[in-house]
Formats: sequence, structure tokens, C-alpha cells
Amino acid sequence: MLSKADEKLIRENEKLKQQLEQFKSAVDELQLLNEIAIAAGNSQSTDQTLNTIVQKILRAVNAEQGSIMLLTDDEQDPFRTFLRKEDFSTLKPHYRINTSISGWVLKNEEPLLIKNLSKDSRFHSTEEERKDIKSILCSPIWFEGKIIGIMTMVNKKDKTEFTEGDQTLLSIISIQTGQLIKNSQLQQEYFQKTKEAELSRWESEKLKELDTIKTDFFTNLSHEFRTPLTLILGPLEKLLDGKTKGDPSSQYQLMFNHASRLLQLVNQLLDLSSLDAGKMKLEIGKYDIVSFIKGIANSFESFAEEKNIKINFTSKNEKLDACFDRDKLQKIFGNLLSNAIKFNKENGIVNITLGEKRSKGISYLQIEVEDNGPGMSSEFQKNIFNRFFKSQGLSAVEGTGIGLALVKELVELHFSEIDLKSIEGKGTRFKITIPVDEEFYEKKNVEIRRAIQSEDKVRTFVEVKDKTSGSNEISEEAPVILIVEDNYDMRHFIKENIQTDYKVIEAVDGEDGLTKALENIPDLIISDVLMPKLNGYEFCSKIKTDERTSHIPVILLTSKAETNSRIKGLETGADDYLTKPFYSAELLSRIKNLIDLRKKLREKSGKEITLEPKDIAVTSTDEKFLTRVLEIVEKNVSNENFSAEDFADNVGMSKTHLNRKLNALTDASANEFIRTYRLKKAARLLSGRSGNISEIAYEVGFSNPSYFAESFKKLFGYSPSEYLQKRSLPTSTLS
Repeated sequence: MLSKADEKLIRENEKLKQQLEQFKSAVDELQLLNEIAIAAGNSQSTDQTLNTIVQKILRAVNAEQGSIMLLTDDEQDPFRTFLRKEDFSTLKPHYRINTSISGWVLKNEEPLLIKNLSKDSRFHSTEEERKDIKSILCSPIWFEGKIIGIMTMVNKKDKTEFTEGDQTLLSIISIQTGQLIKNSQLQQEYFQKTKEAELSRWESEKLKELDTIKTDFFTNLSHEFRTPLTLILGPLEKLLDGKTKGDPSSQYQLMFNHASRLLQLVNQLLDLSSLDAGKMKLEIGKYDIVSFIKGIANSFESFAEEKNIKINFTSKNEKLDACFDRDKLQKIFGNLLSNAIKFNKENGIVNITLGEKRSKGISYLQIEVEDNGPGMSSEFQKNIFNRFFKSQGLSAVEGTGIGLALVKELVELHFSEIDLKSIEGKGTRFKITIPVDEEFYEKKNVEIRRAIQSEDKVRTFVEVKDKTSGSNEISEEAPVILIVEDNYDMRHFIKENIQTDYKVIEAVDGEDGLTKALENIPDLIISDVLMPKLNGYEFCSKIKTDERTSHIPVILLTSKAETNSRIKGLETGADDYLTKPFYSAELLSRIKNLIDLRKKLREKSGKEITLEPKDIAVTSTDEKFLTRVLEIVEKNVSNENFSAEDFADNVGMSKTHLNRKLNALTDASANEFIRTYRLKKAARLLSGRSGNISEIAYEVGFSNPSYFAESFKKLFGYSPSEYLQKRSLPTSTLS
């Protein structure tokens, strides 16, 4: 008999599985949009563009037929069929504008899902049509707030019905199709004009910029999905395999947070689509805005704690009833507060201020969100509210470029305005001014819920730290692994998977990672690519070109799966490359392989210390380092007082760093390295009969012949006298 707690856990598990399937579907949809954008960008004509779109959607929704038709000015023939797939004789009702499916979509300005045409009495259709056409999807194609055409999908190949998910996909694509059509038309005009005369450089650059923005948006949006998807799939994999130890609630919390993040991204896309289509309306109610804003701010506390950021909230009023749209203001304020934390510096401050003002008889509420982060350049500020404009110049934190664009459009929908003030090196302030009078909205013909609504719980995606901790007994000889990752949840997820076998050090960004790598000289580094301050490529390059750390294997983690990105990572010296989402078993396997490989190389290097500096082929930073240390030891080989401290001073490292470096390369400490070099040189001198045993012992830095003989036998298995009797030893023994 299951307990109530177990039953609840099972229900939550099933719910999370369902959410996972939904978000995996969302990722697939975003990948489809990316493919469409890239393929359309390479099209030479509008027909090619539309053909690409139809072919992709047919496969995505498993449809038998599909068409895209553009509106004309001809009332008798309102559609011009730009492209259609297979035989469309059964779709002639499209031309009866008042009674057709397309006519209904045009009139209502929204997509339509018909699961069974024979059971839908809204449309005039023949018996043959009702027999042939079972399930239909139809969506308007929008451009700059106007319908310019219709997109239709007919019948599933497996004879099932279209779903609401298919309808959502078609709606999102139809918004982008309008832009792609206009892009194609611009491209056709461009090709036409080049036949007559060469277009100016400015026009060419603008067309290229338009195409780049279009393609990059879908690519970056797909990348944005990879980190949360990894943090859903990874814990779920462990839960399903029964590998989770202790209370699984932290795993559920992690999956829920990042499922919420995916949902937030999808909702932002749908909000933009609704705004483009002119379908988003205000839903004004009367609420206590002080407690509302304070509630949203409180929901971000854990996210702020991760970077030691303090959130200050100031309001002259403890309570203030105001008219506003709760849903839209939550999206506006949540985006601004999230950015203020995400792009702020460590130990920063975010100030939230609520104030009032009156202008021309109307009451306004002013909300300010101010941080003391890096600020923005004036050029950057000009583009910050442009759709799909990303924060590349401000930080290496990758984004979709839709958050602030959505904020601005939602603010304007609220008959409001947003003001930006930013100074480089000092911080950024956003100020929103919102009308809060009933009379104002009544004059705008906006319906108001006059009763003060109950306060719903604010649901905002935040990054929640796992407060649970466990003690793991790790061997002192266990390899040390440095995790460099700016996302707390991802960093914690990796640590949780490897901490039973390895000692773990954490770093929150590239600069922090470089500092901790030099302080600790780990055995392996796992680094994200997209990080603030110092990205993964730059971090890896610095690690591999510094003598103190060049030997350390580096695994790069990234959401970018393209070959060029992998090549770039490997060119910086990375030893391995893992694309998100990844499975924990794969990560553990790659860690083990690299550490084992490094161990074999270390054993091999330890056997080859007999090489003179001039015999080493310098092909890497590590080989250059070995060449230099061999030269230093050779120069001081007869100095019996030459110590590990002197060795470190000559190399330019601390004794600790030198020991870790030599251990990693040759499996020997500094003292062992000096002693082994001396003994192997002594073996060479003995082979060449360069003196008696005592003379050779003094020549290689041994002041005590007895200790020399003892050390020699321990290394080679022969005493110096036995060695002389045999004259020479087998090469395999001496190497």
C-alpha cells in the first residue's frame, strides 16, 4: 500500500514526464523554425521560399497536402495560389470567400483547427470534399499587423486528426512566413536591379543584415533551449534509472525550474505573435500594486543570492490600489528584474522604486529598476529594444534577443512609456510610467474589473539553489576537477554527478576559473563556452598557453552543435567537446578517458627523462616546458646543493606549482625529477667510462658515494659496480 507521500511523488513524476514531452516538442518546433529560416535565406525566389516552408511543415505535422496562398486585390479571385502540393482540386471552396474555410480565417483573423470536416456545419462543402478532407489546419499569414495570405494543411498521412500542438506550430510559422515572403520579394527586387545596375553598398549591407538577423534568431533560440533541456533530461534519466540517492525533491525542483524557463521562452514567442497579429488585449483590474511588485521582487531573491546581489525595494505607500493588467505588468517587471540581476556584477545592488505623479489630471505610477552593473554604450542603447537584438557587446551571456523587445511592446500596449538611462561602468536604470486611473482606461474603451481582485500567487521562473548537502568520502589521491560554469544549476548538476569519484572545485565564470586553475592546478577542467568576463574559448586558450596549466585536459560544454563551433573549440587546445543536452554517463566516460590517457602519457614521460634537451622535438607548450626544465637541471646537475626550491625559482614557479606540473607530466616531484635525471646521466657516463664511480657521483651532484650507489641500484636494479662489469645495460632498461 503506497503512502500519500509516495502517491504524490508518483503524480509529480508523471506530471514532469508530460511537461518534458511538451518541452521536447517545443525544442523540435524551434529547430524546425531554424531550418526554415536558414533554407529560406538561401532561396533565390519567393516560390523557392514558399516551397521550402511547405515541405518542412508537411513533414513536421505529417500532412498529406499543404498550400500557401497570397491575397490579391481581385474580389472575384481573392487568392493567388503561389504554391501548392499535389492535387488541390478538392480545395476550390477557398474561392467562395464568404462561406469558405479561408474566408472564416480572414474574417476572424485567427488560426482554425477542423478535426473532421464532415462533422463541421460552418462551411459549405460538397459530399466529395467531406469524404476526402477529414482534418484541416488553416492559419493567416501576417506581416506588419496585416494579413497577406493563408497557410493550409490538409489530412494527416496516418489518418489521425491534427492537434492543438500542430495548430500552435502553424501559427508561429505563419508569423515568420510573412517576413520570409517579404524578404524573398526584396531579394527578387535586388536580383532584378543588379541586372540593370549595381546596387549601392548600403542596400547590400541592409539586405545581408536582415537575413542574418532572421537566421541568427532561430539559431540562438535553439541554443537557449539546450541548457534547460539538459537540466531536465539529466535528472530525469537518473530518476528513471533509480540512481538518485536520498530525497529526490531537489531533482524535481531543478526539473520544474527549467521546465518553467522553457515554458517562459515559448510564451514569449507566442506573446510576440499575438502582438504582431493585433490579438493581444488589455485586461485591466484594480489591485494593490505595492504588494504585487514586492511579490515579484521576492520571487527573485534566490536568483540574486547566487551572485550575492542585494535587492532593495522602496515605496512611499504600504498599499496602493491601481488599475493595471497583472499578467502584462508581471512580464514587464519580471524581464527587467531578471536582466538587472543576470547582467549585474558580483556583489551588486538592484534598487526597485515605486512612485506617483500626476499629469494633465491623470494619475501615473512610476516603477524604476536600477542596477550598478557594467552599463551600456550609447550605440548599444539605440538597439536594446529592437527585436532579436542580443547582448553580445555587453556580456557573453547568450540570449534570444526578445525579452526587452517584448517589454517595450507590452509597455506601449498599456498606454505607457519606458525610459532607459545607462552609463558605462556605473549601471543602468529602466523607468516605466503607467496610467492607473479608471477614467483613463474607460476613455480608451478598456473594460475594467471594478472589484479588487484577490492576489494570485506570483509564478515567476527563478533559479532556486539546492539547500541540501551531503558528505562524500573522497580519497586523498582522487583527481581534482575544476568546473567553470556561470549557470548555478548546471554547475551543481555536473558536480553532483562526479563528486563521488573526484574532488571538485567550482568557478562561476572564465576569470574566476583562470584564478582557481592557477591556484589549484586541477587534473581536469570542465568549462562552459558562453560565459561572462572570459568565454570558454578564451579561457581554454589561456589555460593551454600558460606553462603552469598547459598540461591540464579541458572539456568544453556548449549549446552550439555546429561543426565550426567544435573546430573553434578544438583549435584553442580543448581536449574534448560535449554538446548540450548531454547524458551524465557520457560526461563521466569522457572524464575517465582523458584522465586515463593523461596517466599513460605521464608514465611514458617519466621513462624518457634520459633525453637531453637538444634531443626533444618542441611541438607544444608542455614539450617547451620539459625542454626548459631539462636545460635547468643539466646546468645545475653537478651542484649538490641544487634543491627543489632552487629549481622552482629557476623555472619561475612556486614549488607547489612545479611539483603539480611535473607530477602531471612525468609522475615525479621536483626532487624526484632532479634525482632521476642525475642517476640516468650517471648511467650514461658509466657506459662511456668517463671516470670511476666516485668521480661520476660527484659530477652528477652526489656528495655521498654510498647514497649514490643505493639510489642507483633502486632505479636500475644494478649497483654502479655491477653496471661497470656489464659495461652497458639493455636499452629498454635505461630508457
